[in-house]
Amino acid sequence: MRTANHGVDVVIRGGRVVTDSTEGAFDIGIADGVIAAIGEPGSVVADEVIDASGCVVIPGGIDPHTHIQWPLANGGTAQDTFESATRRAAAWGTTTLVDFVPGAPGSLLAAADRRLGQAEGAVIDYSLHPVVTELNESTIAEIPALIERGLASFKVYTTYGSRLESADIRRFIRVAGEAGGLPGFHAEHHALLEDALAATRKLRGTRIGDFPASRPGHTEAASIREITGYAEEFGSPVYIYHASGLDALRQIEEARAAGTDVRAETCAHYLVYDDSVYAGADGWKYVITPPIRPEADREGMWRAVADGRLDAVASDHCAYSVADKAAGFEDFTAMEPGAPGIASRMPLLWDRGVRSGRLSLRQFVDINSTRPAAALGLTAKGRIAIGADADIVVWDPDGEWTWDAASDSTSNGTDYDIYDGLSGRGRPRVTLSRGRRVGGSGATPPRGSGRFVPQRIQ
Repeated sequence: MRTANHGVDVVIRGGRVVTDSTEGAFDIGIADGVIAAIGEPGSVVADEVIDASGCVVIPGGIDPHTHIQWPLANGGTAQDTFESATRRAAAWGTTTLVDFVPGAPGSLLAAADRRLGQAEGAVIDYSLHPVVTELNESTIAEIPALIERGLASFKVYTTYGSRLESADIRRFIRVAGEAGGLPGFHAEHHALLEDALAATRKLRGTRIGDFPASRPGHTEAASIREITGYAEEFGSPVYIYHASGLDALRQIEEARAAGTDVRAETCAHYLVYDDSVYAGADGWKYVITPPIRPEADREGMWRAVADGRLDAVASDHCAYSVADKAAGFEDFTAMEPGAPGIASRMPLLWDRGVRSGRLSLRQFVDINSTRPAAALGLTAKGRIAIGADADIVVWDPDGEWTWDAASDSTSNGTDYDIYDGLSGRGRPRVTLSRGRRVGGSGATPPRGSGRFVPQRIQ
């Protein structure tokens, strides 16, 4: 390992460090926002020392799926901004996120510019997935330009009114893949969903407890089967957003066995809860698409996280208010699907993963940082290595927390929270983004101090 005694601004010392190749007690030296030195204890000297005693030192978390300041169907927006949401993320260990360019008719490039303007308030680094809701000669011509600018991972809906139909899905995978991009999908088969909803409505109804039956796991699998078939045809990688359970996972594994490059995430809510949540009085909180699945699916997804069959655990954060959800309290078809989760993702993954024995420290770093960086082409992120961005968390493995939607410090930024009342251990002592303190005692990162990170898909 390289050591250095000169030109280092900050040294982190005293913790157990997880580098890209090993674990142990090392000094980490930071200069000009990047990791400049990794050495034996006491070998790296700087004017500022961050004491990591009793802590683990890990790469900052990467959340690959957020919906900040998101436009709602009623014409309003979600309850946060890029500044407020990223402050909450930073306070709990996330140092990079990938949000979306909302889909809209017209120019994809113009939509990306509008979204980049909104994102300028962020205090941590960010990238964006453009959402493609129509495919024509104009949008096809813009896809290579977006990829060249570093907006290289995309999202297409296979359901909802903004969906693409099969022929356009196939065409999109070919065009984006040939240009060096990563086609990504909300994968639920629209026709099968319509059939399942009609059957649910007839046999059971559309109250909250009936919601899971209206979106069964086989609809995810059918959509993934179609998507990965086109990906195999064209030799393109694809990304699957929010895989919820074993039906989706089996189809992903089948495609990989055929040689297709399928990258996939799950979400924290699929790991924390099972479908019994829909039976409670507050079941409306969990109307998320795809739905939360049975306990067997939850445990299966944990195994897939641990053994590397998934590439990331996302929050799928959207800061709806109770008022935004209220229209669907008696009829889930009238409800905005989704929930907030940008701050709680990483402490929940630690407590329910590492502390429960489901994940080793190395597996936690892999799923929280290293694998999502690799999957999404964030080349300077996700690892503690010389030359990487100094996105580092000094993590107190025993730091206690209780999630409280009414508390500004333990909430996801709205007036309800699906994790309200949960307790656990594991929280940041210090969070650094490119060497800047963005979380921990006294951290007050300036508005707009985050920056756009271009993606280079490999």
